[in-house]
This record gives sequence, structure tokens and C-alpha cells, in this order.
Amino acid sequence: MPTTNPDELLTAVQVGSMINRSGRTVIRMAEAGDIPVAAKLPATNGAYLFRRADAEALAAKLAEKASA
Repeated sequence: MPTTNPDELLTAVQVGSMINRSGRTVIRMAEAGDIPVAAKLPATNGAYLFRRADAEALAAKLAEKASA
């Protein structure tokens, strides 16, 4: 069974696929402080990168909220 690295960096689109949201929504959530940004690539349109552990925590939080 493959193991996942909690420090693996994911793009906004990858995080979005984990939580059933668009990449743009993930960026909005990051700007609102709902998920910490691990890094932002240089340039005006540089991609936001997120730690896998933070994305999984957000997914669990949203799943818990949805089931409540």
C-alpha cells in the first residue's frame, strides 16, 4: 500500500478535487484563512501550493460540517 507524504505539495486544483470544489474556490478559501498556503510560485499568476496534511484536514472538516 503506498504511503502519502503529509508534506507533499498540492496545487489548488488537486486540493479542489479532494474537497469537491474548484481550484479558484480553494484559492478563495486560502485568502480567507481557511487553509494555509505552503508556498506561492513567483509571478503575478504563480500557483498556490498547499501541504497534503492541510488539505486532508480541510477535507475532514468539511465532511464533518456536511454531516452535522
